[in-house]
Amino acid sequence: MKKIMLRVLLVVAVLMLAAIVTCFYLGYFMQAYFLIFIILTVLFAMGQIANLNNNVWLHRNSYERRIEEETERYRHDREQ
Repeated sequence: MKKIMLRVLLVVAVLMLAAIVTCFYLGYFMQAYFLIFIILTVLFAMGQIANLNNNVWLHRNSYERRIEEETERYRHDREQ
């Protein structure tokens, strides 16, 4: 599945680049800038999704670490 998605993304990237170059060559500047805007928007969205996934992972990791520390502290207090 990943190989197929990688190939599809590569083909789309090449087609977008060719479309941008063609639009600039033919004088369709607004369409070329619109395609560039789409690329930047997709990259920005991917960055936001990665940031969100990272924040969720950090929250879960810190929560689990805190629970483990409290459990160890509780066990240590009961032993004494």
